[in-house]
This record gives sequence, structure tokens and C-alpha cells, in this order.
Amino acid sequence: MLQDLKKYWKNDLVAAISVSLVALPLGLGIAIASEAPPISGLISAIVGGLVTTFIRGSKLAINGPGAGAIVVILTGNHMLADPGQSGFPYVLAAICIAGALQVVMGLLKLGRLGEVVPSSVVHGMLAAIGVIILVKQLHVGLGHHSIADSAMDSIFELPVSIFNLHPLITLVTLTGLVIAVFHPRIKNKLIHFIPSSVWILVITIPLVFIYRNWITDLLGITSAALSYPESQLISFPSDLWSGLLFPNFGKVGTLGFWLVVFSIMIVTTIESLISTKAVDNLDPEQRKTNLNKDLIGVGLSTIVSGAIGGLPVITVIVRSSVNISNNGKTSNANFFHGLIVLFFVVALRPVLEEVPMAALAAILVYTGYRLASPREFADAYDRGEEQLLVMASTLLSVLIYGLLWGIFLGLCASFLVQWIKSRMNMRAFVMAIFRPKLNTQQLHDKYEVKLSGVFNFLNLLKVKSAVRSAPSNERVEINIGEAILVDFTVMEYLNEFGKQYQEKGGEWEIAEMDIHETTSSHPNSMRTLSPQHQHSPRWMNQHQRELMKTAAYFGWQFAIGKEYGFSDIKRFEFFRKHPIEYVHNVSSGLVEDYNLFFRVMDVVFDEGALQAKTLYDTTLMVIDLRMHIPEFVVDREELYDRIFSDSSFNDIDFAEDPEFSRRVLLSGTVPHLVRALFSEPLRKFLLDHQQYHVEATTDQLLIFGDLKPLSSQEIKDIYLFAYSLCSYLGQPKHEKTSATSEQP
Repeated sequence: MLQDLKKYWKNDLVAAISVSLVALPLGLGIAIASEAPPISGLISAIVGGLVTTFIRGSKLAINGPGAGAIVVILTGNHMLADPGQSGFPYVLAAICIAGALQVVMGLLKLGRLGEVVPSSVVHGMLAAIGVIILVKQLHVGLGHHSIADSAMDSIFELPVSIFNLHPLITLVTLTGLVIAVFHPRIKNKLIHFIPSSVWILVITIPLVFIYRNWITDLLGITSAALSYPESQLISFPSDLWSGLLFPNFGKVGTLGFWLVVFSIMIVTTIESLISTKAVDNLDPEQRKTNLNKDLIGVGLSTIVSGAIGGLPVITVIVRSSVNISNNGKTSNANFFHGLIVLFFVVALRPVLEEVPMAALAAILVYTGYRLASPREFADAYDRGEEQLLVMASTLLSVLIYGLLWGIFLGLCASFLVQWIKSRMNMRAFVMAIFRPKLNTQQLHDKYEVKLSGVFNFLNLLKVKSAVRSAPSNERVEINIGEAILVDFTVMEYLNEFGKQYQEKGGEWEIAEMDIHETTSSHPNSMRTLSPQHQHSPRWMNQHQRELMKTAAYFGWQFAIGKEYGFSDIKRFEFFRKHPIEYVHNVSSGLVEDYNLFFRVMDVVFDEGALQAKTLYDTTLMVIDLRMHIPEFVVDREELYDRIFSDSSFNDIDFAEDPEFSRRVLLSGTVPHLVRALFSEPLRKFLLDHQQYHVEATTDQLLIFGDLKPLSSQEIKDIYLFAYSLCSYLGQPKHEKTSATSEQP
């Protein structure tokens, strides 16, 4: 850790500043939404940084309070409260015991159990939590407080709050929501570096302060409807530390107490495990976390946090995504973020006490929307119609019956859907699950794992055991020809493990998939034995029609369908931090005169993950070069780059060309070779075309402009830019012959 500190302290500190700016308002908001003291959310963030860092296994994850815990803490406060008293001290005791159970799970190496919960159930649970947070905080954002006993009743109360809204509080909430919605669309890197939640506070705190202290006096406003109530601001005890609450174990013998314990343990464990896996997928270095060690880390930290009045500590995806996006390199970023939040609490308390609760409500309303956004349901449908059905069933079950029953009913829905799709009687289906046949054998040319029966989340651990027995650097074939059903959870694991196996030098193949029926084109889609395949008709939209016309104009080939094989694109620096979902609308041909094969395609990629994920659908061009060139990245240079410039490449300036050095950010792995390549004509050409981002990987070029699908004219422009660029990069022209002069 000390070695990492010396090498990457600047990267981790810069990332931690941005992370802590997210953690501060979210910690306050999560605590208030949970009806806990505001300081409890900040305690969780501080402990998550200063304690968890030294115990867990993850390198890039950020730990602290999570939005998923709001519902269980809120429920616990109501369930365990004595008449006229807060139930939070009893909830703190439940938090400590839940953390202890997590430690036991980690020591028993049960962290893998979190992976067997179907993703559709997990997303349904998170969507339900999102709906509950959104609805509860809408009441706050309108100037009211919901007293409903259930989530559904709180939804039905919304019209009352809308018709009786407080205009000033509502205005603050709407201001925060507008900032949250439009912040990701702003291209300025410095603005993007400061999270939207901070901009919400930066703008709303002065507005409310000026209105309360100056404008009301100036205009002589006394009406309650036009005054901003002081009760709508954050409040802290006069003595922060003496005002802390501590656990009360007085109800440890009651059923309600243990329901709260298991609710906290289940929800925080699932959220931590899926967030940790998501962070691993975002890690540019593809490091894998020991989930059991991580579970021990968050469990011990949760005990510490609960013991001093804090919320549970979990792995949080929003702040982890911010850490990765801002070039955090090691676990020191998590430690620094805890220190910075502690500094905020000690030094900025007067400012924190001016935070409008409506501003925090706006942050949480947007967080809830991200958890339950229409895009989440569209993604579920893309994974398979049964995934959408199970997700929706889980969501409704949680809203109606609560979290524990909701998760259980979601698992039941998943089981029933698979039984119906299998076309088997119930007894045979159950037997095929609990007595599956997994035969492994070493053949002369491969290692074969043969699956026979039904394979789903209930027997995933058996599949894992069989697959992991495969020798390294071998040709492995997973034969599913006799599998009656293979669900999404198992397919997801097989494809993920296969990808890791191939990266280590082995060969991996899932055989006889063509005899199965799938519910979508997704590679992890559930598969059931069927004599035929069914395909839904695809209708072209306006963008696709333009692409088809452009391809016809140039004589290119054009295909609409989604493709999930994109390993060559992931070699580019840009896509090491932006996981690719799929590519589609692919045009291909040869660059005229140079005979260089290229593809113009729409690429759907992520920034962040889970509820922190922003999807971009962008048209880009990839060209296969005939002559190797040094690796480089060219982009517009902004103020952000001059302040926080960081890359695995080296920033390269030209003393003889100060204008290029000032306006263009050029980086490369071998600076002297890049300098030799970037002649004066090439530099002038790129200065005249700063709208394009250009990368090279010795044998390929990546070119794109704005992060959006391009029009027909814009595609023609990027092709002409690429044609000219090939000349400046020294690519030899191809001598046309009768055999090679034709476009493909």
C-alpha cells in the first residue's frame, strides 16, 4: 500500500476529492431519508474510508452508506420505535449484528451465495427500492412528509402532497432535478469533474440563504407560504460528538428485531456483492476481488459504524464509478475520501447547516429514478422477456409485501417462469435441477464439460465447481446439447468465466447452442431445447435508413443487428474505462486508394455502472492499418487536462508549435516515435479538425466526434477526414489492379 501511495498519490487524491464531493450530500440525504440523524450517513462514509480500506480486497471500490439501505433502516425505525421515541438506537444494534453475520459469512466463504441470486430479482429489488426512495423524497421535495405505513400508501398520498405543495421548497427541488438531469450532458471536463450533487448544493444553498436572510426582510414577507421554513434545513446537535446515538440491544429477543437484522444483512450483502463485481468489470486493469474478504471488510466496518451511530457500510457503485472515471488507481482513494469527508464534518459544519432538505430530496429523487428508470426495464427485456417478467414481479412484490417477502416471491417467479418454459411436469423439473448430470472428461484434443438436465440459479454452484476443474491453457468445450434449460444466471457465468479463461491463454467454446431456443439475442439469454428458432421482425428507424443510404452511396456493406464480439475495439485507451454493451448498425468497406479495411458502427457503451450508469450510443470509425505506427491519443485540450492530466500515456508538447501544444492534447506510449510521426502538416491538419477524437493502437485507428449517432452527412465527413489522415500518417497508397480496385 505504501508503494502504491508513493506512485499514485496524486491520482488517488484527485479522484478522492471528486468522490468525497459525491459522498457528502449523498451521506446526508441517505441518513435523512432513513429518518436517522444526518451525521449517521457521514459516519458511515468516514468509517468506509478509514477502516474498510485496510480490511477488504477491492482496489477501486468506494465504501460508505448506500441508497439500498434506506428502505430497511426506515422500516426498522418504525418497527422498533417505542411510543414517542426514535427506534434508531435499536436499529444501530441490528446494524452491528448484521455486520457480525456478514463477517461470519465471509469467514465461511459464503460470499459466492450472493452471486446465485438471479440478476432479474436483484434488479427488481433495486428498482423497488428506487421507487420507494423516489416517492418518499417527492413528498419531502414538495414540502411535506409522508406518514404512510407502506410504499403503496405513500404512492397514493402523492396527489395530496402535489395539491398542497410549498412553492419555494418545490422550486428548490425542481432546480436540483434540472441540474441532475443536464449535468451529464455538459461537455466541459471541469464541470463534469465536479459531481452534479455538489452543483445542486453550490447553487441551492446560496439561493435559499439569500432569500431567507435578505429578500424576505427586504420585501417584508411574513406569509408562511412565501417564507422558507428553518425546519427545512439540515440540523446538527450543538456538540457533534456528544450528540451521537449508540446501539440499544434491549429488543434483541423480539421477532421484529431479527427481521430488521436479516433485512439489513440481505440487502446490504447483495448490494455490496453486485457493486463489487460491477467495479471489477469497470477496472481498466481487470483486477478481480476476493468477495469473501470484501464481505469480511464491510461486515467489520458495519460493526464499527453501527457502534458509534453510523449507517451500514457497503460497496457503493455511484461513488466507485466516480473514482474510476477520475483515474483512481488504488485503494488509497477510498482512504483519502474518508479523510476528506471527516474534514468536511469538522471544518464545514456551518455550511452543512445551511443545506436545504429539498436539495437532498432532489438528489435522492434522481437516484431513485436511476434505480427504477425505464431504461432498466428495457435492458431487462433485451436480456429476455422472462427477465422483464421476473423483474416486474419482484418490484411489485417488494412494494406490496416488503423486501424479504419481495425477494422470496421474486425467486419463486423466476422458478415458475423457467418451469413453464421447460415444458416439463413439476416433479421432473425439480429432479432435473437437484440431480443434474455434469460429466467432465479429458479427450485427446479438448477438455469437455457436458451438461444434462436443468441448470439455473439453484444449482449454479455445481456448475461453477465443474467448470473450475478445467485445466489451464487447455481447449475447453461446454456441451449444452442435452441441457433442457440453461437460465440467464448460468449463461452469464459461463460467458464471464470463458472470457477470463481466454485472457489467460486458453480456448473456450459453448457447443450445441444452435439447437436451443432463446428469448433474446443477448449472449446470456436463457436457452431451452426447441426444434425451431423464432425471430422478431426488425424495423429500421430514420438513423438506420440514413446509414443504409450512405453505405449504398459508397458501395459499403451494411448490417443492422447487434454484435457482442468487440475485443479489438476494447484495445483502445478510451474503451478501457468505458465498458461496451454492444455494437450495431455496422457499415464496412475499404478506404479508397489505400485499400484499408474499415468499419463505421454505432457503439453503445457505459460510463459508470448500475444506477450510476450512463449509456452512450455513438457512431465511430475503426480502420485497420497496413503499416504500423506508434500508439497515440489526440483530443482537444481543456482546462481540466492542464490541471488534472493523467494517463498511462505521456502528454507530448512541441516547443516549435505552441499553438498545437496549447489546443491539442497529444499523448502516446513512446513519445519520441510520436514526435517523429507528428509532422508540421499533420499537426496543422489536426488543428483544423479538432472536432474528432483520434486514437491509434499500432495497427488500428479509432475516430469519433460527438458522443451521438451521426447523420449521413456527418458520416461522409468523418470518412473524408479519415481518408486525408491516412495520407498524413504515411500509409502507402495501394496500386490498383483489376483484382483489388473494386470496393467490397
